[in-house]
Amino acid sequence: MFDKLKKRFAERKKKKERTVISYEDMPLEDYEQEKTQISPKAVKKIILGVVVALVVGLIVFAFANRDKLTWDNIAVWWNYEVLGTAGKGFPVNVVGSEVEAGNFAVNQGRVAYASDTSFITLNSTAREINNQQLRYTKPVLKAAENRYLTYGLGETGFQVQNFDSKLYSGNAEGSILAGDIAPNGRYCIVCDDSAYFSELYAFDKNNNRIYKYSFSEYYINSVAINKTGTGCVCSGISNNSGEIKSGVYILDFEKSEPVKSFEFDGNYIIDSKYISNSRVALIGGTESYVIKVDDKDYKTVEYDGKPLQNYCFNTSSHSFSLALSKSGDGKNCSLITYNDGGGVDFEAESEYGCDSLSTYKNTIATLDGNMIYTYTSSGKLRNSSFAGTGAKRLLLGSDSEAFVLSVNQIRKINISRDSSPDSVKK
Repeated sequence: MFDKLKKRFAERKKKKERTVISYEDMPLEDYEQEKTQISPKAVKKIILGVVVALVVGLIVFAFANRDKLTWDNIAVWWNYEVLGTAGKGFPVNVVGSEVEAGNFAVNQGRVAYASDTSFITLNSTAREINNQQLRYTKPVLKAAENRYLTYGLGETGFQVQNFDSKLYSGNAEGSILAGDIAPNGRYCIVCDDSAYFSELYAFDKNNNRIYKYSFSEYYINSVAINKTGTGCVCSGISNNSGEIKSGVYILDFEKSEPVKSFEFDGNYIIDSKYISNSRVALIGGTESYVIKVDDKDYKTVEYDGKPLQNYCFNTSSHSFSLALSKSGDGKNCSLITYNDGGGVDFEAESEYGCDSLSTYKNTIATLDGNMIYTYTSSGKLRNSSFAGTGAKRLLLGSDSEAFVLSVNQIRKINISRDSSPDSVKK
């Protein structure tokens, strides 16, 4: 019996092959030979996949930032951020004795401002790039990416600048009441006139006059040119039996008559801006409006009796924001961002005042005294940051940094964390 079992076991063992070998039973040189080798074709496929992923990522980035990827922006970045000598960083002292809050602009981390003596641009490390003398009693700066228009309010002199040089210096035909410039270098100027209430002149990037329009019913106080420089919106005021009245004109530089016009009784239009190619936001003292250029109607944004404390435009997100106070002292503000259709994108309630207002994507920030308060799109207070003494104007450069104009300095503040006067290094 035992011999039969032994024979059967021997036959089974002989037929069965060993299919698994442990690394411990294999000589080291045999194990090295058994390692998997990646074929050249597989390597090429991996490299190709990485390249494709990078290209797709660049295309997505370029599409998301297509409005900013102009030749001027790329040239300025290459010349003054890549090749240029770095500055010593912020803060920097302003040139001149005073910079009005409205004469301060930031584009992709690069600062431009007009003081009572000079027009200045700074790169992202605060290196001074352009320094042009201004001779205006009341200087005004209008900025569009890397193009700038400076003029003297109530005077005839004006200048056109880019980021690194003065392009043109001229004199208007009357005292300048308003002006604006497009990113492609086209600009317009509104002047007073002896025969009319106001006259508008539009110029191409070579400073040739391409359009003129005379206003016989309103004194124009605000003008905004569209991004392509092919038209503009003008707002003005007049008196109707002792009551203020505002008139708004949409102009196309290829048409002799306005595309459309509007009248608003009892409201004063403070400012206007093309927040998208075909939508204009009008900021009024008692209510605001959104006008679609090719539509007969407009959207009214009511303040519900709350005083307007501040406002800002954001062309990148095609929106504008208002700070409406719920108390007589200017505190307890409702911060509301509206899209280019006049709908509410987000809203936050603040217990603080609003000396300045700025937005970046889904972040909204206010300046109250020397403190910056940032809010998320959900309406929650995110951070409070010390802006430094004498702060006058706040502009967000990203959701983590802000540029602050003070009475004598320009500062860059990290707003991604809380800070106070005691916690900030002098």
